[in-house]
Amino acid sequence: MKIRFFLSLATCLALPLNTIAQPAGSPSMPTGGLKPASSAASGSSASDLAAKLTNPVADLISVPLQFNSYQGLGADGKGKGYDLVFQPVVPLKLNQDWNYIVRPVATLGILDNVDGYSGTGVGPVVIETFLSPNNNDKFIWGIGPVVSTPSLSGDNFGTRQTGLGVTGVGLYMSKPWTVGLLAYNTWDVGGSSVAGTANNTYWQPFVSYVTENAWTFSLNTQSSFNWDARRAQNPLNFTVSKLSKIGDMPVSYSLGTRYFATSVPDGPTGWGVRAGITFLFPD
Repeated sequence: MKIRFFLSLATCLALPLNTIAQPAGSPSMPTGGLKPASSAASGSSASDLAAKLTNPVADLISVPLQFNSYQGLGADGKGKGYDLVFQPVVPLKLNQDWNYIVRPVATLGILDNVDGYSGTGVGPVVIETFLSPNNNDKFIWGIGPVVSTPSLSGDNFGTRQTGLGVTGVGLYMSKPWTVGLLAYNTWDVGGSSVAGTANNTYWQPFVSYVTENAWTFSLNTQSSFNWDARRAQNPLNFTVSKLSKIGDMPVSYSLGTRYFATSVPDGPTGWGVRAGITFLFPD
């Protein structure tokens, strides 16, 4: 029932857990009106667009919806969790030489029997921003401030604290490969520490391979470390995605798996599922 709830929600939006150390990021896809990428953006152009998606600071508006499942939550390890992550990427062109990229991340979560608690809520919202040069270099970088809000739904979904910090990204793109690292650190600037703190470091090394027919194979971690709890969490994620079209809109579908190599006390363990759909708005 929980999974059906998220799939239904994602479908309606598309017509288309948290622990103190983790900062706040459907297999069934609609087929009606679906066209191969080649009919929408032939060959290399579809592959180029798919490659742009591997760049977190690309000059490309995108709206991803990502579903994740978790297991092993709670003191007894019997709890489960599901979340839907909304992470639009909005590049703002400052001038011919510079872009300012804004990436808010909001997470709607469901917890099922986690230490006796079951419920739905929204965790902290993280707003990443990057000042990035607008050029065609193979090495791309960006840096800027980041802010994390308190949990929007109480102690079961994250800290009550507000965090401020700095975020940065650096990557090397040489088609078909993209290799890079995105990271940030936040410090708490107020709020109760009852449900954990906002003193977090997050790092996401990533590598992607894009084929000429717009398939993308990606591997990354979304690791985090809480400086007060002195605990780290390291989920490994592998996804396969395909760029296609709905009408005239480019859309990327993804499906994959994740494994928690290490986790925090009462945090997720073992294997999980990741699936997503991303809407693209190229110029």
